[in-house]
Amino acid sequence: MLTDVPLGVNQFLLTGKERALLIDTGYGRGCMPRKVKKLTSLPVTVVNTHLHPDHSGGNGAFDAVYVGEEDMPERGIPSNGLFRGVADAYRGNFLVRPLISALGKKFLLTPGGEEYLPMPEEFDLGGRKVRTVKWPGHTPGSVLFLDEGRKEIFAGDAINSAQWLFTCPEVTASEYAELWERLKGELSGFEKLRISHSRKPLPIGFIDGFVRALRNVNPENSKEVKIKGTPHPLMIYTENDEVYGKIGIWAYPSQMR
Repeated sequence: MLTDVPLGVNQFLLTGKERALLIDTGYGRGCMPRKVKKLTSLPVTVVNTHLHPDHSGGNGAFDAVYVGEEDMPERGIPSNGLFRGVADAYRGNFLVRPLISALGKKFLLTPGGEEYLPMPEEFDLGGRKVRTVKWPGHTPGSVLFLDEGRKEIFAGDAINSAQWLFTCPEVTASEYAELWERLKGELSGFEKLRISHSRKPLPIGFIDGFVRALRNVNPENSKEVKIKGTPHPLMIYTENDEVYGKIGIWAYPSQMR
């Protein structure tokens, strides 16, 4: 596990006998290829859990990156649209404008010369196979990586104690709950969920608490937050789960059904 400091976003390097798999490239701070070479001499395949800048900002340091089909750059980058909307809303504010400009260098994702390839169903690293599963919810093209040998799932931002759905507005909270429930039958042997914004993995049972929160969310029990420059208000729901503590769901009103 490699962690951007002080930003606190994780990337994971999985090694087999023949190849290595780098899951996400962070914001691109420092030299990711150099860090990887210190850890392995194997040829490295690079993948993104999803195309947000804190997970793919370092893609330009590599020749090719595998991405979920719906997150291919030519289909549009949802986080870019959100950021530009907020930036345009504050363009006339001379006090805030320098801050927006500085944040744009970090939060706007601009693909460069790297090649983007569609995600295959499996990566064979040599004695270690990693299966991929399409997982729309955080973004349209989010992907889970299932390492059956190690009993771990590398989930990116697909599940969390504070879950953002609004960069994939086509998915409702109830539909996302159904997606996780359908997967549960395949996860009987898995033990951990490796996520991007906590160094501590989530236990596989967290899925149950997460699904409960998704089922309970609605506009009436959520707090409305209006963000200047965004098309819809953001709704924030917080549940205090008896087993797993506080779980938050962030979504548009239309997704809370």
